[in-house]
Amino acid sequence: MTKPVKKSIRAVKSKASAVVEEALPLYTPLRTILGGHQASVSSPSGEYDLIALTRDGVKKSSLKSLAAYLGISMEQLSGLLHSSYRNIQRKPDHSLLDSLKSEKVLELAAFVQRGIQVIGTKAGFTQWLQTPLPALRNQTPLHFLDTSFGIQLLLRTLGRLEQGVYS
Repeated sequence: MTKPVKKSIRAVKSKASAVVEEALPLYTPLRTILGGHQASVSSPSGEYDLIALTRDGVKKSSLKSLAAYLGISMEQLSGLLHSSYRNIQRKPDHSLLDSLKSEKVLELAAFVQRGIQVIGTKAGFTQWLQTPLPALRNQTPLHFLDTSFGIQLLLRTLGRLEQGVYS
């Protein structure tokens, strides 16, 4: 009688493992967007890992990769982080950003991840970022990336685009 119980426990563990493995790809691309091994960013496996990474700080070296994914220069990225380019340039690549900048970097990386998922390619996404859109009062999406509210607006715009609503 205990054998059927063991089989059902194994089945439950197997199903739980499958759910966890299914959730992992949601966060795996963040590592790539932030430079992967070069930036020593581990693959966050959930919101708690993102919170810890925000508090610990993201390495400055991850900014180059993020800028490349956004199709912008480091000067433009420093503007999105509300910091002078010179301040960012002065830091060594291995130094950690403060929690506010780290949170913004992770928010931008999550946005890039969603944008590539909806648009389909990195090249298409970077082109979309540079294109004035009627839904954004004929401004480019890049113009809105400096605030959390702007990123939320862009995520809703991507959602409408995904649903086939003219944006």
